[in-house]
Amino acid sequence: MTSLIPLLDSPRRTPPQILQLFQNLELLSEGDLVRNSLFVLGQTEDQAGATRRQLLIVDPPEDITERFRLEDDVAVIYTGDQARAGLPQVELAPGGTAHVRVGEHFLDVYAQQAGAVLYLPAVGVLMSGDYASDALPPRILPGSDGSEELETLRLLARLIKSENFQLCVPRVGATVREKPAVMERLAADVAYLHGLRRVIPGLIQRGEPLETIEVIAESLLPADRHSEEAQRIHDANVQALTGIVEENATE
Repeated sequence: MTSLIPLLDSPRRTPPQILQLFQNLELLSEGDLVRNSLFVLGQTEDQAGATRRQLLIVDPPEDITERFRLEDDVAVIYTGDQARAGLPQVELAPGGTAHVRVGEHFLDVYAQQAGAVLYLPAVGVLMSGDYASDALPPRILPGSDGSEELETLRLLARLIKSENFQLCVPRVGATVREKPAVMERLAADVAYLHGLRRVIPGLIQRGEPLETIEVIAESLLPADRHSEEAQRIHDANVQALTGIVEENATE
């Protein structure tokens, strides 16, 4: 059974790849800056005894309804803040944990302030959202001082250490299977966030202008994360922390 029926060829330069991870569990990866979407397939019977297809999509492409034929019951979950695809969304309460079943697959959903971390314990697939990417730095939400993001990284580390872990899938970037390699990515995320949290408050307390703060903070962005999107996230992180420090100073 599959609901991944392409309607149109992707206009992107890099052809999309659809990989069957397990039965009724498929991964769509596409773009030069690889973006990943997970398709969890299942089926159920309605009150009349008719079979209905179920499809849960984690981080769907914005144009998914234009490119794929989506039938029967479809819902989406986002692991981060991104453009919405106009499909029914699973409602999540930040800070809570939900347990979702789609067909034969069970998902543990750890809701965050913006998005979620998902883990399929039976098959060991982890959707890590804005973390553990080899392409982008972690994202600091507006109004956060980075502590919530660090707590999410601790959650991811615990999940990766579980016995059944098999694959980490960031929202953007290459997937990775080896536990040491995933932990290295998480350590890099932690070092980046700690660097921003350590440097920016000191610069603000010394009265340095924003332009100087941005120049110094630029050195904290890893050398392999200088794509246009990575730079945009980094600049937003600097502004978010600057705003928090200045707000605290005026209280």
